[in-house]
Amino acid sequence: MRIEPAYVSVGSNRASSCAASTSSGTLAYGASKFVALWSTDSTSTPVIKATLPGHKGQVTTVKLLSGNRIVSGDTSGEVRIWKSADEEATWECEVSWEAHKGASVSAMGAVADPEQGFMSDKIITGGSDAMVKLWSVGSKVEEVQKIDLKGKLPLDLEVGYLPNSSAPVLALGCTDRRIQIWTLRGECFTHSLSLEGHEDWVRCLSFTSYPSTSSSSSGRDLLLASGSQDNFVRLWRVSPVEAEAAAQEEKEKEETLDLLDDFERRLAGEAGGNVQISTKAHVVSVQDGDKLLRYNIILEALLVGHEAGLTNVHWSPHSPSPLLLSSATDNSLIIWAPSASSTSADGIWVPEHRFGAIGGRGLSFYGAIWGKDGQSVLAAGWNGGWEKWAEEEGVWEVKKGLNGHFGPVQSVTWDQRGEYLLSVSSDQTSRIHAECSLPLSSKSVWAEIARPQIHGYDMTDVAFITPLRFVSSADEKVARVFDAPEGFVQSLRTLGVTKRDDIAEGSSRPKGATVPPLGLSNRALQKAPVDGDAVEKQGQNEAIISISHILTTLPTEEELATSTLWPEIEKVYGHGYELVCVASSHAGDVIATASRATNAEHAVVRIVSTTDWELIGEPLSGHSLTITRICFSEDDKRILTSSRDRGWRLFGKKEVGEGYERLAGDEKAHARMVLDCCWADESGNLFATASRDRTVKLWTASVADGSQWTAAHIIKLTEAATAVDMISTGQSGVYILGAGTESGSISIYSVSVTSEAVSAQLLVTIDPSISHVDDVNRLAWRRSAEGELLLASCSDDRSVRVFNVLLS
Repeated sequence: MRIEPAYVSVGSNRASSCAASTSSGTLAYGASKFVALWSTDSTSTPVIKATLPGHKGQVTTVKLLSGNRIVSGDTSGEVRIWKSADEEATWECEVSWEAHKGASVSAMGAVADPEQGFMSDKIITGGSDAMVKLWSVGSKVEEVQKIDLKGKLPLDLEVGYLPNSSAPVLALGCTDRRIQIWTLRGECFTHSLSLEGHEDWVRCLSFTSYPSTSSSSSGRDLLLASGSQDNFVRLWRVSPVEAEAAAQEEKEKEETLDLLDDFERRLAGEAGGNVQISTKAHVVSVQDGDKLLRYNIILEALLVGHEAGLTNVHWSPHSPSPLLLSSATDNSLIIWAPSASSTSADGIWVPEHRFGAIGGRGLSFYGAIWGKDGQSVLAAGWNGGWEKWAEEEGVWEVKKGLNGHFGPVQSVTWDQRGEYLLSVSSDQTSRIHAECSLPLSSKSVWAEIARPQIHGYDMTDVAFITPLRFVSSADEKVARVFDAPEGFVQSLRTLGVTKRDDIAEGSSRPKGATVPPLGLSNRALQKAPVDGDAVEKQGQNEAIISISHILTTLPTEEELATSTLWPEIEKVYGHGYELVCVASSHAGDVIATASRATNAEHAVVRIVSTTDWELIGEPLSGHSLTITRICFSEDDKRILTSSRDRGWRLFGKKEVGEGYERLAGDEKAHARMVLDCCWADESGNLFATASRDRTVKLWTASVADGSQWTAAHIIKLTEAATAVDMISTGQSGVYILGAGTESGSISIYSVSVTSEAVSAQLLVTIDPSISHVDDVNRLAWRRSAEGELLLASCSDDRSVRVFNVLLS
């Protein structure tokens, strides 16, 4: 058996400096406990090439080192350096160490230039323990220096080289609103001065070289960009002092400008403002070999354009003239450039391009960074998705980025035809993933094609009633039913997801959905609104309207978030506590729901008709604690449930009347809670249960009527089993079983059933480099039209994965 990764979807972490781009265009970004790799070349399809496991905590910062290496830090205080001989080959962890014990790595600084001088083998880390540490990284990692910030937390670090020298300079942004400048003396950094001006925390820093203002110097100055939560970007010029006379002249100039500073402060105070523009020159002296060098640091410009706190600033590494990219929590990105009508000495900067929205969708942009050759910009949003803009013939166009859940993924399920996958997450969204065959593409590609439900509660489970209708559960007492709009149905053909002729036409379907102000429901929209139509309002809020478009290309993050909602057609009530799981019969005529429970009264399954949405019969009782999974047999004659009470129950369809009745059960099936269960095939005579007691048990019927069952085989694991699913191989009595564990591992077994015994043989354990790193919450098999096996999985590590399972 051979396992090949077909698709990986995982969202970006909400961190300011958590992405780095290599010279070849590979973007490395923090995604849960992974470092995810995406080739951002405009000619390539946006897919995650790999996820690098190893971190024990959530990745908080990612930066680039020399030789296209990557360094990453996490919430557990660990730092890892990744390398690859060829970026298309496997990436490996070169070295790892605990940089900040019991504290999160909040910032890192390194120099990515090939000729790095003192910093050639040095990395600087900052932690939530208010410490900054200098590390020497060679055959072993050694701590060179520790800086105590006296309770101030480092938010970003940036290292550069002072103009016309090999002396490094460290800029440090902290929670005290100042930018600390540290210079090298001997083998350690010492504090030289602090730059004041920002009115809130300094969250991001970036160095670049810049044309010198001195007419007698052919060298270049150093420019530092700093972004703060005060909504402003400040540019600081670092230039050499050429002679004592020049220093004296600068001193006299400072004294004159102090009067101007005082005037500006008074003016700002009278106007009710708090922005101070200081033109004071700060002087710093450093030793570079045998020479003593002096430098001026002066405020070059104050960039005003964002309406909320800055999250990232990055200089373009490829532009002939400096271009600065900034992102903020106002959901905007801006490219800043020196004014074309000014010289480098004027300090006039203008916003050349602005991306994103003004007060619109989303809450923030993180991780803004330049793509390959500076021809594109990328930014991760609050919702975990990457957005991309590429420059083509002087015009910036929106391109397809990456998408993924930004919270633990609780469940995945295939539609009945096996054409697309639906996932739900604690991030309060449901997402549809499909393999698309675009007209101009030579090969098919997996992508997220719709976001049918954006909810106000963490979602827990989902099930398809028909291929174009599903029911979902969340941390509320209501199950909600959604129907596909016209645009989605037609997009299945235009995106090459299906070639069926019998797919339901969209002419009678809603055009989209409208979400009332402060509401949780997606109401059906029968026609697209036109100018002059009255839009429902409540106070100053307006209804959110989502028109379902016919997609001809893969949707962008903006399209997914604003134009792929499905209308809600029904709410199903009845439970007294938050829902945990839902299931639908294969015929789609009934659905089953279960909620949290601490006693037998609420540990029941409610069976509801999908015709009139009324309860069928009495709720199915038998468990004493929360039911974790509900499964219908292939012929819908039996319902299997598992529970935290360590047992399973089986309910059979009544021979007379509607509904189901208690058929069998085992109150002590496992030594610990049973987290998942599944049927084997249409026969209904074999099912499996997965438990925290580190076993998966295979159960067979002892009698024909299914009233007695025996644990025919026990699969012993080394970790708690959290998910299980089975599928027939097509051979009589031979099945393939997948078992997921709490560590993220997935094992595949061959199950053989004969009249004498049931046996299971381990075929393969999926390689950790392509698997999960946290609890596997659900597994779902699918057989394609060509007979190929695909296994979908989801996990607390926030990733959705699809594997090609090749039987040999």
